[in-house]
Amino acid sequence: MIKQNNIVRGLKIAAMCLVLLGAIGFAEKKHNDRVFDQVEVRINNQNGNYFVMEDDVIALIALNADLGDHITAEMMTEMEANLLNQDYIEEAQVYRDLSGKLLVEVRQSEPIARIVRPKDPDAYVSSDGKMLPVSEKYSARVLLVTGNYTDRIINGVDQETETPDRVFELIKYIYETPFWRAQIAQLDIDAQGNVIMYPQVGKQLIEFGDPDNIESKFTRLDTFYRKILPKKGWNEYQRVSVKYTDQIICE
Repeated sequence: MIKQNNIVRGLKIAAMCLVLLGAIGFAEKKHNDRVFDQVEVRINNQNGNYFVMEDDVIALIALNADLGDHITAEMMTEMEANLLNQDYIEEAQVYRDLSGKLLVEVRQSEPIARIVRPKDPDAYVSSDGKMLPVSEKYSARVLLVTGNYTDRIINGVDQETETPDRVFELIKYIYETPFWRAQIAQLDIDAQGNVIMYPQVGKQLIEFGDPDNIESKFTRLDTFYRKILPKKGWNEYQRVSVKYTDQIICE
């Protein structure tokens, strides 16, 4: 009798599992059969940059599907690929919620400096070192980089000196330090890689020299701004140099 009850109980559990699996399969099929009739775009605008707009994202999605189409996983993968092929899109994810709405999440690349060239198009450099074309839609307020060295920065690393790599580290250091990001307006780099800085506040030309020993040089510049200028006055000096090891030269 006990054995028979166990058999009955087992059959009931098996039947319940079959019903549950069927319900799950039906719900999944119903979800997969939903058509593309709504889309929500979420754009992470890095630090207030607006190089990518909602209309741009929807236009790229429309390359793979129209309203009313059934959206497959393969189509969503193709949509993500189209988005990632755009210069200013760093990350993209396309998926559907339980109601069938298509959700598109995009994270923009983050420009940290603008490379300015008199005879060729300007370009932005992103936080991961990628070169980005300028946009007709939006102009980022970032550090300007000028001078005879700009072509070599855009075209890649000089294998002998690796100066462009060090220039990028200098740019990134300035961008990631709030005080220097607010204070340094422009880097002018000559053909040999020597850096001159122009500040937002004050008229002192800053001789930085080679883009090396970055932290040491900025530590000395910090001393100049926090201890020397408050005593001497902001207009006392025309030039400050930290290019030589362990020295601050003010003139």
